[in-house]
Amino acid sequence: MTTGSTERKRWAGMTRTVGLNVVGVVTIVVVLIVLPMVIGSLRPSFFSGYHDLTRSYDSLQASAHTGIACGECHVDPRGSLVGGLALAADFYANLPKKEKAPVFVKFSKPGKEACLACHRTDWSMDSTKTATVPHPAHLRVASETRECVTCHKWAAHEEVYQEKHKDMPFSGVCVAFGCHVGTKTTAECSTCHHSLRKGGPVWTVEHRTVVQKIGANACFESCHEAAQCRLCHTTGKRPVFTGLATKTGLEAIEVLHVKPTWIQQHGTEALKDPSKCLKCHVSEGECRDCHARRPAFHGSKKTWTGVHKKVAKDERRCLTCHKKPWCTECHDAFKEMR
Repeated sequence: MTTGSTERKRWAGMTRTVGLNVVGVVTIVVVLIVLPMVIGSLRPSFFSGYHDLTRSYDSLQASAHTGIACGECHVDPRGSLVGGLALAADFYANLPKKEKAPVFVKFSKPGKEACLACHRTDWSMDSTKTATVPHPAHLRVASETRECVTCHKWAAHEEVYQEKHKDMPFSGVCVAFGCHVGTKTTAECSTCHHSLRKGGPVWTVEHRTVVQKIGANACFESCHEAAQCRLCHTTGKRPVFTGLATKTGLEAIEVLHVKPTWIQQHGTEALKDPSKCLKCHVSEGECRDCHARRPAFHGSKKTWTGVHKKVAKDERRCLTCHKKPWCTECHDAFKEMR
């Protein structure tokens, strides 16, 4: 073996050793830089140091979502790579002193998939497994276009003003959201707090249309009393609003809504007094979402014609879904064949 060959091997060995040492040092440096960032920033408490996020952090800790990392729900819209780099940038940029709010991280509104990552098994056509209120949106969650937080907006972060609104009847909240008055969702606060409305006709003119849509009872149920209406309409004097009106019998229906048997039970209750349902459910679309599917008690299509007579003795039950001509068209045809 020549001296030159030995020298080359020795030099190659030294180069390999130096390379491995460099890789090792770089790895250690990266770990020392990245590991604290990963451990520190993935905890919700990382964002509690930002002044603008303190209240959000405190409300999260008091909710059922405590301990869940912010990024689990608020996914960065720019993607996981950019989101990770932004998180690292904010972590080190704020080591000396935290800003009022993150500079690089982008918080998006939680999407449906973020919620379903944990809650997918909560929704089912089986009413015993359906969410607390068997709302059509829960039954059609696969095709529902709205995000979960459209209604469940305070699931993780409760606002200060909610404490004063906890006594509002459930259906009053639904009406306030604007979902069940035949209109698109409006700003929740200004729906009830009319003084917050900006632009458009003044409330003294505008409220007539709203009352026609939701009915006077919806106003009395949530906020107002009939005497307040009479005072204004007969004297022109502005009533003194002292808070929620006396609770009505509708509250009993709301209690029934949360029962796991409500889907099977609601038809009987609706037949007793449909007007109570119509105070909130003014859109037939909600009913059609479920009733368009063939009810289980109808049995097989092959045998239903012969056995439906027993059920049809309670005509009101049939007319809940079917129009009168639906029956007469078929029955008249049979009469002609006799």
